[in-house]
Amino acid sequence: MKRILYILLLNILFCGCGKLTNVLDVDPPNNLTPENVAKNKEGLRNLLNGAYAQLHNQNYYLHVEAIPATLGGTMQRGASFPDVQYQDNNLNQTIANVNNLWMAFYKMINQANWVIQLANELPAGEISDIEKEQIIAQAQGLRGMATFDALRFFGQYYDVNSPYGVLVRTEVVDFTNRHLKRSTVAETYTQVLTDLDEAIAKAPNFTKPIYISKTAAKAFKARVMLYKGDYAMAAQLAEQVITDGTRSLSPTFARVFSDGFNSSELIFMRATDAVTYTADRKKLTYSNGGVLVSAWLKTFMAGDPRAALSFNATSNLVLKVNNTTFFAPTYFIRMAEMYLIKAEGLARTDAALADAKIPLQTVRSRAFGTPQLSLATTKPALLDEIHAEIIKELCFENGSDWFANQRFDKIKTIKPKVTSVNQYILPIPQSEILSNNLFGPQNPGYEQ
Repeated sequence: MKRILYILLLNILFCGCGKLTNVLDVDPPNNLTPENVAKNKEGLRNLLNGAYAQLHNQNYYLHVEAIPATLGGTMQRGASFPDVQYQDNNLNQTIANVNNLWMAFYKMINQANWVIQLANELPAGEISDIEKEQIIAQAQGLRGMATFDALRFFGQYYDVNSPYGVLVRTEVVDFTNRHLKRSTVAETYTQVLTDLDEAIAKAPNFTKPIYISKTAAKAFKARVMLYKGDYAMAAQLAEQVITDGTRSLSPTFARVFSDGFNSSELIFMRATDAVTYTADRKKLTYSNGGVLVSAWLKTFMAGDPRAALSFNATSNLVLKVNNTTFFAPTYFIRMAEMYLIKAEGLARTDAALADAKIPLQTVRSRAFGTPQLSLATTKPALLDEIHAEIIKELCFENGSDWFANQRFDKIKTIKPKVTSVNQYILPIPQSEILSNNLFGPQNPGYEQ
């Protein structure tokens, strides 16, 4: 990505509330807006880069690690972050970081909508059909990812029949469409899957893990189907990603991170470099102990070789998602998750116990460097093993631990302050409820 683009597009172009408007009749040359940037294919490419640049919003790249890990019990609040309410699983709709997380997702969605809209408005001949199709597909992949993130954090993602979905936005926000009713969970899933299917069909083939590709879109779809409860489809999609030859498990757990952007395992991640790292919030939050590994996780991972690579057991500093050699990238999805989705998907269906064990054993054997066999003789016992492996392999990564502790019904034991399923999701920010008079009811348990 272009360094200048980070500065221009993040700080000038894109606000969460929609397009910028001119207050003067004169449109000065340096008054950059999406409409006058995307006049040709180079401008459209820059606009797409601006969508990827939304991943450099600390409320996205950092908060999707630290906030769910604190809620889920694998991290604990350090000096000042995150808010103590996350530590206590006792949130309300006025907390600033609730709004910040919500807005991070919808800024990405709005930016993706700009790309899609203006790609379709380019004059004929400005761009080839295939390049236009691939740019739109990448924007749809990013929109699908962000919409699903909004759903799993703020909607009852676990109940497809629930009315408590999130806002489904497929148009650039302006003053004519700012007010919008929240969608149902089923409607939200439909839009997410529509976007991901388009990306699977039309996005570029995999080149680098910093771009949305067909492989990345399929991996995200496998995750979505798992959360949705379509376990057979989740396992099937994960198997396709595993076997298509695009990505593969790194030889060792350490090399997942030490190989950086060249790791064979990474499917989609945030691109970082020395320039982005100068303002990166991770180096302040993790390196200075703003948030720490929890006592529960230290005990849970005792004896596991991944522990020393994930956190410092003496200082309690988080290490894995603060890889300073590669400027603290954010790992949104990688191959180990595909193996664990396959294992969980098979274990939750009528598949043979032996078949469900194979992908689990593959990940565990890679971690220990020697063959590791599952001792489970029943599906419930195997699910316990899969849960443990998700925590040990994917802790701190993009909410994997928090949502696994929910799916496997472990969270109320790990964090006794979680007493209700209502606490599985965050409250809709008060700012959204007050500014969007069509939105609808607040999430259950957070009504005033």
